[in-house]
Amino acid sequence: MESDSKGKKNPKSSRTPPRKEKSRSGKGKEKEKEKTNGGSHGGSYNYRMFSFFNRKFKIHEAKPPPDVNTAFSLFTDDSTHMNADQLRRFLAVHQNDVNTRVEDAQRIIEQVVNRRHHITKVVRNSLSLDDFFYFLFSVDLNGPIRTQVHHDMTAPLSHYYIYTGHNSYLTGNQLSSDCSEVPIIRALQNAVRVIELDLWPSSSTEEIYVLHGRTLTSPVSLLQCLTSIKEYAFVSSPYPVIITLEDHLTPELQAKAAEMINQTFESMLYHPDTDFLTEFPSPESLKYRIMISTKPPKEYLESRSKDSEDENSPKETNESEGSESEEEAEEIKSVQAGVVKYKRLITIHAGKPKGGLKEALKVDAGKVRRLSMSEQQLEKAAGSLGLHVIFIAGVPADEAKGKTKVIEDDWVPVWDEEFTFPLTVPELALLRIEVREYDLHEKDDFGGQTCLPIPELKSGIRSVPLHDRKGVKYKNISGNCSEKPQMSKQTYRVCFCFRRRFRLAVSEAPEEIKKVFEHYSENGLMTVDGLQRFLVEVQKEDKATREDAQKIIDSVKHFNRKGLNLEAFFKSLFGDLNPPLASLGVHHDMNAPLSHYFIHTGHNSYLTGNQLSSDCSDVPIINALKRGVRVIELDLWPNSTKDNVDVLHGRTLTTPVELIKCLRSIKEYAFVTSEYPVVITLEDHLTPDLQAKVAEMVTQTFGDILFSPGSECLKEFPSPESLKKRIIISTKPPKEYLEAKEVKDKENESEKGNVGDEEAWGKEVRDLNEADDKDDLDEEDEEDTDDGDKSQHDLAPEYKRLIAIQAGKPKGGLEECLKVDPDKVRRLSMSEQQLKKAAVTHGKQIVRFTQRNILRVYPKGTRVDSSNYNPLIGWMHGAQMVAFNMQGYGRSLWLMHGMFKANGGCGYLKKPDFLLNPDDVFDPRVELPVKRKLKVTVYMGEGWYYDFHHTHFDAYSPPDFYTRVGIAGVPVDSVMKKTNALEDNWVPCWNQEFEFPLTVPEIALLRIEVHEYDMSEKDDFGGQTCLPISELRSGIRAVSLNSRKGEKYNSVKLLMRFEFVDP
Repeated sequence: MESDSKGKKNPKSSRTPPRKEKSRSGKGKEKEKEKTNGGSHGGSYNYRMFSFFNRKFKIHEAKPPPDVNTAFSLFTDDSTHMNADQLRRFLAVHQNDVNTRVEDAQRIIEQVVNRRHHITKVVRNSLSLDDFFYFLFSVDLNGPIRTQVHHDMTAPLSHYYIYTGHNSYLTGNQLSSDCSEVPIIRALQNAVRVIELDLWPSSSTEEIYVLHGRTLTSPVSLLQCLTSIKEYAFVSSPYPVIITLEDHLTPELQAKAAEMINQTFESMLYHPDTDFLTEFPSPESLKYRIMISTKPPKEYLESRSKDSEDENSPKETNESEGSESEEEAEEIKSVQAGVVKYKRLITIHAGKPKGGLKEALKVDAGKVRRLSMSEQQLEKAAGSLGLHVIFIAGVPADEAKGKTKVIEDDWVPVWDEEFTFPLTVPELALLRIEVREYDLHEKDDFGGQTCLPIPELKSGIRSVPLHDRKGVKYKNISGNCSEKPQMSKQTYRVCFCFRRRFRLAVSEAPEEIKKVFEHYSENGLMTVDGLQRFLVEVQKEDKATREDAQKIIDSVKHFNRKGLNLEAFFKSLFGDLNPPLASLGVHHDMNAPLSHYFIHTGHNSYLTGNQLSSDCSDVPIINALKRGVRVIELDLWPNSTKDNVDVLHGRTLTTPVELIKCLRSIKEYAFVTSEYPVVITLEDHLTPDLQAKVAEMVTQTFGDILFSPGSECLKEFPSPESLKKRIIISTKPPKEYLEAKEVKDKENESEKGNVGDEEAWGKEVRDLNEADDKDDLDEEDEEDTDDGDKSQHDLAPEYKRLIAIQAGKPKGGLEECLKVDPDKVRRLSMSEQQLKKAAVTHGKQIVRFTQRNILRVYPKGTRVDSSNYNPLIGWMHGAQMVAFNMQGYGRSLWLMHGMFKANGGCGYLKKPDFLLNPDDVFDPRVELPVKRKLKVTVYMGEGWYYDFHHTHFDAYSPPDFYTRVGIAGVPVDSVMKKTNALEDNWVPCWNQEFEFPLTVPEIALLRIEVHEYDMSEKDDFGGQTCLPISELRSGIRAVSLNSRKGEKYNSVKLLMRFEFVDP
């Protein structure tokens, strides 16, 4: 790769920014992008220079925005004042307060007039525009939500969401903060209805403290907390307060707690009639009542076992000892009576029954109870037992964000912007509102927030009070001000000198496009006939008709249906209907054996990130299948209890995912993108009984779509066409599980692959002639050598019958591995280094092997970061399954994405004939003559302005783009070239031509990348794509670019020309 460097301007510098020296022009620029939204005014960009001086800003009062003016005029019939009847109509029609009476409107007018005009000689019965605006901005008169209780409060408690606190006594963190009644009081003042107290014995075991046990938190007495709850329980709401107790007390202290609770709350305390409620009472019936919820007391085992030990030891008894034992018996009876009292306090019983999650979630018709789960337990339960637990953390489909423009230099901003949010479950939705102050260089400042329940939201224009980070409401100074604020000024010390303005370039047809237009147009108009000639002669669309030309004309929005002017012609070339690849769908012959195709193949398809510590999940499998991947790899291991099967990367820190979850996801998504077969390669480390369990899972999950071979070994692979919508299993024939055998454990040191310095957009694809690292050559095989017949006893036959494509390496070295058996076909796996090493001496044998058999190539073990290798090493040797880490984004994966855009993106590409010819086997090491030449012209690009933030590439000026274009193919064809970098232009126009000789165009890819030039740091990434040359269309084409992850940008594209010429 070309290694250029450039100075990047530091937006956080408080001094004049460094010069941005370009090696092409030597020009220096000192500039900083102005803090504006969009960064352009009137088709230009403003950048400002550093200098210090004072600026004064006026402070002005709030004025009604246009919508308020319009509403006032509409309901007053353009009068200057609004009377009570007009206000009533406004409230009923515009605000949807349909029950508003004239008397209510008159009362509002009186309140507004009294507040704003409390010293007046004339009694007013109407509102001026300012009075009307004041009313709209008054939270108490025009709030956003209903303030009264209006739900049905007579249903059981289980029918309600209840405002609940956790460790309600803590003033700060969970480890070392103070415990106090103050957080409890604040919670009750905020209408929290569930207070949690953790009860612990004091150090003398005589008192009861509330604290977070086994931490450094300082305690508070239980009595202090109970007294505060009694005093503040109903200051904000009359509905019941539930105290959840987590007790760690002796029976004596439980009796003492019961006495405290009874004496503190007295008649406020709710006592159930029975030990267990069959149905919870309603909030209405429990008004001003206190309820206790905890687990039933357990027997205190602190040192009572000592008594039984004493009973078994020999003792001499006398009268005094007898009297002491009688006193102790009385004490025990007293404690038991106290425990009974404590137990009677419990209204809502808590606790988990034995037997796991399913038992815990069973519904008992004879009693109701409370079950507690951590957030992780609930998430896990929701995934596995969705029928029993409903887990909603905001409905994902409804989650969305909108943002207003930034209003500069204004204490009273007027945005006047509208947003629309579709709601699928409005009953659970919240409207989130946040105000921030925009800061170009640092984190934006907080300016207030609120969340409003959408079911309670009132229609119309409303005053919405904002709160601080703690939820404390700010004072609405302007809304409550009785006199107009005096106009004043504020002085700011600012860093500003002068502005530099850069014109925002508009996409304009390059000179070459203008010449083409002039050639095929008459009097500034390209007619249907002229456009047809252009399609045939320039675009090489030999079968283009007048009807095709007319469709193009009709697709461009312009005023003349008879033809295209220059602007419309340019628009049609740069449009979505002019892509570089033909939309042919699946057009390869799909009736040949599977071994005749390149197949889109994944490696460790279940991993979400790196190979050592990332999570295993079915999500990467789903994403791969949606992209058209046809080979999914699963590593099977026994779970921790050895009774089920997990999918994970063995002997690493990766977290497992259940096999059944992966299988179900494969079934659901296997054919959403392509109807051609999905191959599941299994690497199993299972006992025979778990292999049988896997066979049952696979059979039950896939049913009829599972392909089962008629014989144990196939003589020839079936075709993709015959296997449409079928699932194929590929693995080694099962080996005996060696868990209990003596095995020689080879300690594999965790190799940290030296992946080198990655570029910001991904490491450059390694040249096929580069030498590998020394320590990569002796890598342990991913698939072990077959053990022959001796490994076949104690197997699960039903598992063995599933295997359609058998894998494994025969003994005897490389020569044996590459032998072609005329009576059976198989799959062979090699690491990238093993293939590269074998290709030096056995290149032709590998190609011959892949004409009948399948070769799978996988990444070397040191790629712990999930990076990938150059896939051409596999394809040029006929390897069908070039296995890639689909989460390893970078240039290698871009090549994979580009290759499988061919043949309609179905995941199967027919191999070129030269790789399938048994009579003249292709030798990958022989340099062939040039077959074709590809001329590529890079005209221009556009769209970054819309898809990227305007300071993404440079904080002080528009970007300086250049394009890299080249070939990925056999070594002699592989090359990269680049255009000049164009300074300060969002719409660069390069107009540069490149020529690429191709010896093996059938497997070549056209690589296209755009970068933003930087002198001192790594160049910024601006988009990429890879196109299979075998499907590339001649002519002038619009080439859409993708992100690093291969996702298409909305607007970024290049205008390019492709011409194939004979050598």
